[in-house]
Amino acid sequence: MTRRDFSLALIGSVAIPQSPSRVVTLRAIAGAHLPATLTIATNSPEKVGDAVWELRTYRAAWPSLENRFAAVFPRSGIHPCLQTTEGADLTYLIPFENLTARDRAWTMLTADPGWSPLRHAFRSYGFGLYRREFGDRASSGL
Repeated sequence: MTRRDFSLALIGSVAIPQSPSRVVTLRAIAGAHLPATLTIATNSPEKVGDAVWELRTYRAAWPSLENRFAAVFPRSGIHPCLQTTEGADLTYLIPFENLTARDRAWTMLTADPGWSPLRHAFRSYGFGLYRREFGDRASSGL
């Protein structure tokens, strides 16, 4: 799955509005080989706020890894709002309150004894960090 395909999946899964949704644009702030922006539709753009969003892909992951991550991530404050799988790749979109909260969560995860055996369950990972781009349609009231 390409990052463009992931963005489209993200729009499709987040944009199942029960009322008119608004578009929020997230701009890349760190990471290699990222799309410059991700666009999502949401019924609650105010919840996006100043959050940091991490797009993380685990490559060549074991098929059962998704369930095992779901057991370990919450203990560290990692709560993905979207996940997709494509072949052996597992991709998450994870919101964090700020960069400090992100760093704290990944540090806690690294120290978690349940994480150590999972580190060998994937070949590599890639990530990108995003923040809301203000001036988008959500903040202008369109």
